[in-house]
Amino acid sequence: MPHVIVKMYPGRSEEVKNRLAKEITRSVSEIAECEERVVSVAIEDIERGDWAQTVYKPDIIEKSDTLYKKPGYNPFETKPDEDKKENNLMDQVRAATELAQNSDSTGQFNAMDWLDGELEDNPGSFDSFFDTPWIELSDDQKYKRAMDIRKVL
Repeated sequence: MPHVIVKMYPGRSEEVKNRLAKEITRSVSEIAECEERVVSVAIEDIERGDWAQTVYKPDIIEKSDTLYKKPGYNPFETKPDEDKKENNLMDQVRAATELAQNSDSTGQFNAMDWLDGELEDNPGSFDSFFDTPWIELSDDQKYKRAMDIRKVL
């Protein structure tokens, strides 16, 4: 007693996790007026795509009566800006594909092959449509982003 569980996206180093656990332990011990030796801290990495169903729904929505600090977002709500952002991404991908197709002289243009090449050569060109730059993504996140971009074509 007390036991604290931190759930967050993967990608943080063991050093960061240890530092976080140490600071949580210190704060809990001080505020709850207990010895540090009785405090335990667990850290669970949850993939971004699993967050809404694995964490937000069961831990935030369904246990709102036990929540002392509510988040300032809801992954189940679609914001008008997000719809606009996705439409803009779709427009940009389609316009770039059309431009590439028009400049293709072989007559054997394949939009998906072109997009795959573009994602490989210039992956950061789509960063303005996402919160995290390509260079900061893990390999799994890069794969997911590439698939998300391919879906709009």
